[in-house]
Amino acid sequence: MLSRRLSDKIIAAHKIACEEKKHEIASLLLEALEYDLSSIGGDHPEHRVWSERMEGAFALHEQVFKTIKKF
Repeated sequence: MLSRRLSDKIIAAHKIACEEKKHEIASLLLEALEYDLSSIGGDHPEHRVWSERMEGAFALHEQVFKTIKKF
């Protein structure tokens, strides 16, 4: 099933960036995910509870790059 949510698409792109060991892109995608899920990300903040997929993106990043953020 394809998701229409931007956050799900960002998570999918982040996974690909991790698989390809593209640290900078993966870091930017995590930042975009945080931005999208915050009230800063637009007029209508997402009301979805922090999901296992979102937490998994951060865990994958830490596993692949040994760091959670570069910012």
